[in-house]
This record gives sequence, C-alpha cells and structure tokens, in this order.
Amino acid sequence: MSSDTPPLSKRERQVIDVLHRLGRATARDIERELPDAPTYSAVRSILRILTNKGLLAKERDEQGRDWYAHRTPMAKLRKSAVRAFVENFFGNSAAKAACALLGQKNVRLSPEEAEKLMSLIKEARKP
Repeated sequence: MSSDTPPLSKRERQVIDVLHRLGRATARDIERELPDAPTYSAVRSILRILTNKGLLAKERDEQGRDWYAHRTPMAKLRKSAVRAFVENFFGNSAAKAACALLGQKNVRLSPEEAEKLMSLIKEARKP
C-alpha cells in the first residue's frame, strides 16, 4: 500500500464500506450494518483505529453521540487497496492481475468496459 494510505484489515475495510454507504454514522449504526458484527466496544475500537490512521473524521453532537465520516475519498482507498493486492498477490504485475480477473469463466464486459480497458492498455504501453 502507498505510504500515504495505511493498510486496512478486513474489519476496517468493512467499516469503511458501511460508512461509504451511509455517509455519516454512529458506532451503533455501523454495528447494525456489519456482517457477523463484533461487539459494540470492538466497533468503537475499530473506529478509533481508523480515526487515528487519519481515515475518519469524528464529531460529537449535542447529545454526546460520536458521528463518523470519511476523510479519505473512497476512490483513493480503492486505488490503494488494489495496489496492495497487486503487489502482494501478483508480484506487482498489473498484467498478471488483469489476466487473473479477466480469465475467470463468468467475466463478461460491456462494450464500454472493453473500450475503457483497451484505452488503458494502450496508454500503459506508451514509452
């Protein structure tokens, strides 16, 4: 992962995904949305870790509830996650990663998706 975006655990990614869907949420909101949810205190701990990593913003309302929201754009998190995945599982080879994804039996691309990929490949081949 890039040095400006810290690596995320599976649970941390799930919390980020929930916040992406909800936009802004309390720990209870997030706990209700997580698959096989951990305890409330574990959710709060994950939120504290993500806040300390600089990925979440926290604000307290008049009733004393803590609300969390993204600090880092989801697109940046996705790019960082993909970069780490390619580095860790494909020896930093984008071609091997793309072949693994596209080589699956059920993969079908729309004409627009195929055109976008062809354009990206063309750009990547430039010296």
